[in-house]
Amino acid sequence: MSKTSPSVLAIDIGGTKIRAGVFDCQRNCLHQSDFPTDVSKGRDAVINSIQYSLYSMLAWARSQSITIAGIGVSTAGVVNSEKGEIVCATEAIPQWQGTLLASILNEMFDLPVIVENDVKAALLGQLLRLPAMQKKRVVMLTLGTGLGGAMLVNGQLISGSHFVAGHFGRMKMPSPWAQDEIVSVESLVSGTGLANIANHLAKQQLFTNGKDVIEALKRHDEIAQNAIGKFSQWLALVLENIYWSIDPDLILLGGGLIDAQQHWWHELTERLHEKQVPVQVIAASLGNDAGIYGAADLMLTQLESAENMCV
Repeated sequence: MSKTSPSVLAIDIGGTKIRAGVFDCQRNCLHQSDFPTDVSKGRDAVINSIQYSLYSMLAWARSQSITIAGIGVSTAGVVNSEKGEIVCATEAIPQWQGTLLASILNEMFDLPVIVENDVKAALLGQLLRLPAMQKKRVVMLTLGTGLGGAMLVNGQLISGSHFVAGHFGRMKMPSPWAQDEIVSVESLVSGTGLANIANHLAKQQLFTNGKDVIEALKRHDEIAQNAIGKFSQWLALVLENIYWSIDPDLILLGGGLIDAQQHWWHELTERLHEKQVPVQVIAASLGNDAGIYGAADLMLTQLESAENMCV
C-alpha cells in the first residue's frame, strides 16, 4: 500500500438510501453512487445493502488501481464512535440499536472502520469547505424529518460521556398546545414539527410532513404561512438557547428544510436580531454529500494519525 496516497471508502446510511464514495488523500471524491437502504426487510437487509454498496465502490477502486486503506461510516442514531456501535436509534432503520457496525464491516472487508453519527460526520464534511472555522466553536443543526445536531470545538467533535452531546432535538420543552404536557424540541422544530404545527393550527390532519406544508406555502395557503411563522419562532428560540449555553462562533443549518429557506430564513434572522443573538448563522452548502465527506475525513484523519501516511 502506498505510504503517500491512501484512499478510503465512505458511506452515509440513511433511512431510504446509502450514499457511497471513494476519496483520495486530499479529501477529493473520486467516485460516488447511491444505493437503496432496503429498510422494509429489516436490519439484516440493511447490512446486506451496506455490504453491496461498499463492494461496488471497492470494485471501482480496484478497476482504477486504487488501493483502499479504510472505511468511514456516517449513520443515523447515537453512535459510540470508540466501539463503532449504534447505542440508540429510531425505527427509521429497524433494529439498528445495538448493532456493532464497525466490527461487522471489519470482518467483511478486513479494513479499519470508523463509525460516527450522521450529523457529526456532516459537520466535519461541511467544515472542509470552511477551513477558517475548523479551529473555532461550531454547532450544526439538521432540519430534516427530525432535528439532529453536532458540536465541534478546536477541530474536535464533542460527543459527551454518553455520546449524546448535540442531539438537540431530544431536549424537552413545555407543549405550546397542552398545559402540563412535555414534548421534544424536534416535535416542533423539524420537518415533522412543521407539519405538527400546521395540523394543530388547522385543527385537523391536513399535512403528512414538512414537504406538504412547503407545497402549501407555494400556494400562499394561510395555515401554512402561519405555521412557518411559528416554526421560525421556535427555531430562533432553540438557537438563542444554544447561544446562551455554548456561545458558538458559527451555527450551520442543514437538512431538507434548508431547500425551502426562502420561505422562512428572513423571518428567522429578524427574530434572532430582535433577541440580540450575535452568532453567525449560515445555511450548510454541501447538502446530502456532507455525510460521506465527513466520514471520509474521519477515516483519513485516523490513518494520518496512526501512520503519518498522507503528505
